[in-house]
Amino acid sequence: MRVIRIGNTVITKDPQKKNTFTIKNDMSPQLMQSIGDKAATPFEAVAVLTVRDYLARCHHATELYVALRLVHDLGRQMQALLSAGRGIACFSADDVLVITHRDSDAFTHSDDGALSDPRLDPQFLFLNDRLVFEVDDSDGALLIDRALHAAADAFLSPELAGHKDQAKDQAKVHFKTAYYSAAQLVIHFLLNADVSPETDLNVCLQPIKGTKLYWFLLRCLNPAPSERKYIYI
Repeated sequence: MRVIRIGNTVITKDPQKKNTFTIKNDMSPQLMQSIGDKAATPFEAVAVLTVRDYLARCHHATELYVALRLVHDLGRQMQALLSAGRGIACFSADDVLVITHRDSDAFTHSDDGALSDPRLDPQFLFLNDRLVFEVDDSDGALLIDRALHAAADAFLSPELAGHKDQAKDQAKVHFKTAYYSAAQLVIHFLLNADVSPETDLNVCLQPIKGTKLYWFLLRCLNPAPSERKYIYI
């Protein structure tokens, strides 16, 4: 890997320094601010790849803890963007980067309270600035004011899927549309299943039924956008 492009974000590997990478995006300062200490600053990592490539490498055999890291990291980034008046329309397996700092697939962890520790592996970063839009403070609307450049297999909330089907360049959806999409991505990541409004969640989520993650996902998948909650308790 020398270069990965996600939207207008470019991830490069230094050809002179082993395992040294840089993330740059000159188009969206809000996105760069949301990724924290890796913004335009060289960092060391053993592996840097998209979620799609990560899942292919591990043959979809992912651990619950890693899925919880995904939940935490996406939530932290959405919160940072919202503080800057921006929101994410949707996620796909090509929009999120997986960064591994250790040369091992035995990820280090102790308990849920350690999820915020950036030293633990892996780390997830959403990097597609083309899916970042302004949020109206008055009503929480995500102002989609240009064509939605989402991947063909992007995870779309029901309200956003309807907008895309109508091929409109402008629309308003609640900023919590991203919560639904994030839940879809987490389910795909952990259970290798795809969720739509017609999905029987009792069947789809059976392997994790009753866990904190189960209830978290149900809160995110609420059919009413404004009622969705990105809370893991």
